[in-house]
Amino acid sequence: MTDRRTTTDDIRQIGLDQFASAKAVLGRAFFDYNLIVYAAPNDKRRAPATTLLYGAMLWDCLVRGEVYATADHSGVAAWLSPGTGLPSFLQQSRAGMLWLPWMFGLRGFMRLLAYDEVARRLHHQYAPEPHWYLAIVAVDPDRQGRGIGSRLMAPMLAQADTQRMSCWLDTHQEQNVRLYERHGFEVAERVTIPGHPIPVYGMLRRPR
Repeated sequence: MTDRRTTTDDIRQIGLDQFASAKAVLGRAFFDYNLIVYAAPNDKRRAPATTLLYGAMLWDCLVRGEVYATADHSGVAAWLSPGTGLPSFLQQSRAGMLWLPWMFGLRGFMRLLAYDEVARRLHHQYAPEPHWYLAIVAVDPDRQGRGIGSRLMAPMLAQADTQRMSCWLDTHQEQNVRLYERHGFEVAERVTIPGHPIPVYGMLRRPR
């Protein structure tokens, strides 16, 4: 498979043949992500676990959605298509999610699961209609702060507007909330999980 669509000079839609290089970016970008550090405080365990988790999410988006990357793969944005729904247990297992309890350890896995349960509830509650789901936006640590994340989101946001489709995402970092708000997302609800230091922001964007 080759690149399917070039949207700007350096942002293009990618396919499964570029999975490995895109997955490597995710492992680096999310290594110090608050939720992942909470789930896997040990650096040695966290590195492969992070790559597995976000690699599985990336694979699902490549199969059932659209994924965009910079030409040098320093940034990736992955979306699930309207009507696909969140991945089933079988789909998750095929993507490698069954290894997460071993990779993160049982305690770390339960911390991720607590977050995921709340995020899914918000998703179902506030975005019941067909919509694009922004599953991942990631930029290499040494390239962050240069507007790459915004450029990565632009093609699908424009497409969603043309289709009159809403978009949904969840995040736990307040600085990310500010970024997404600049692109039309609004906080539907912020939830604090009991006994869990990581909040969940569910964010909805109506078409413009």
